[in-house]
Amino acid sequence: MTQQVQIPKEIEKELTNLRKTNTLLSGFKDLVAERTGYMFGAKVLGKTMSEKTEAERKAVRTASKTLKDAFNQLIEEPTKPNSQAVQKSAKELEKARDKNKEARKPHMQKISPLRKATRYIDTVAIPDSLKELGSPATPRFSLSDWAKKAIA
Repeated sequence: MTQQVQIPKEIEKELTNLRKTNTLLSGFKDLVAERTGYMFGAKVLGKTMSEKTEAERKAVRTASKTLKDAFNQLIEEPTKPNSQAVQKSAKELEKARDKNKEARKPHMQKISPLRKATRYIDTVAIPDSLKELGSPATPRFSLSDWAKKAIA
């Protein structure tokens, strides 16, 4: 025969609080893991996008450099042909940017939701969770010792 033990109300209340805190901490752990997964996913997809759009990005850099050189030439020697060279370079840069944007589009369709979710978790979900756990996030203007060491 088992005997029932009467637990004092104060201890029962403390046990209830511990269970609630444990549940909240478990949810917070899952939230941070989800956020980190989104961040890493966006990073991998961004690297893939960068590799697959190298030619388009190079064309933008080249067109940008050509436009800069044309501007400098126009400033040194303000002539009609130099002005036309600037206009032509600006149109080429615009076309190159459009091609780059188009090449990035399918990649950004996958990356954008991940980045938005990460931003939402950072700005809303984590601060709300910390508040619920009794440790509201407050602005900090200097690094802790461990953070200084970690980034050094």
